[in-house]
Amino acid sequence: MPPEYPELTAVADSIRLHGADAGEDLAEQALGFYESRYSDFPPRVLAAEVARCRSLLMGNTGVDARRVLGWMSALLGNLAHHTGDPTGALIHLGTAARVGEQVGDPGLTGWALGAQSMVTMGRNRPAEALELAEQAAHYAHTPLRSAQITAWCRLRPLVALGDTDALTVHVTQALRDMDRAEEEPGRFGFDRAEFEMHLAEAFLQHDPALAAQHAQTSVSLKRSGSPGWAAAVTVHARAQASRRQAQDAVALGESVLDTVPSGSLRATTHGRLRSLVDDLGGHPSGGPLAERISLLN
Repeated sequence: MPPEYPELTAVADSIRLHGADAGEDLAEQALGFYESRYSDFPPRVLAAEVARCRSLLMGNTGVDARRVLGWMSALLGNLAHHTGDPTGALIHLGTAARVGEQVGDPGLTGWALGAQSMVTMGRNRPAEALELAEQAAHYAHTPLRSAQITAWCRLRPLVALGDTDALTVHVTQALRDMDRAEEEPGRFGFDRAEFEMHLAEAFLQHDPALAAQHAQTSVSLKRSGSPGWAAAVTVHARAQASRRQAQDAVALGESVLDTVPSGSLRATTHGRLRSLVDDLGGHPSGGPLAERISLLN
């Protein structure tokens, strides 16, 4: 493990020192650290540490301990999604959803199903993704969770399936839900910045000017250089490319590569950057950007 992340490695090391005596409070604190600091570490680095910590806690069989292990599985599923491993993501998220059912944690089950929907949509299976979204919606008992599930899981599948009427209905309802919701920080939370980014992505082909507005709002709410910022800037770049603003699109794409270390770029942002190259359609100004993106791994 690289020495520049001592505060991360210290978490699992402390669990290891406790051994079989590691209590549920300590496990909960470890989960809270990983969840709240999710965006502070490269995904592959964080995934290795979450997996190490989960393995050290496997001997705890109480309901609360199993719930924590389920949420760690959810984290590992999200991290697999962000490192370009959809098969691993679906395995971890499926485990998390089942544990949520077993321990009576509807929040875990709904979150894991929603994340499964996103991963499935990433594999270009919109009908299946929408079915998972409907399952996740059964567990969305607050305005924030309802807005989250719609933004995460319903919008892009509806666009892919060409159901613009349902898209309009769900966007309108999601905006109402988000306006009356209380935002929650962390990976298991949801906020206006993430909401606006997903709206922007849904509108890319349908209304690129509106997509650009939503993306700009998301960018303004994120810390420069953060994973969410990179995602929103890249979606903004794609919207500009769709509006035939090639030079602006290239400049935005370059700003992501200049600001975020390659090891910290999520696979989802890699995918958006590759789509940006396609959106530019061979425009001469995009040549150097396309070359830089081709070197990402």
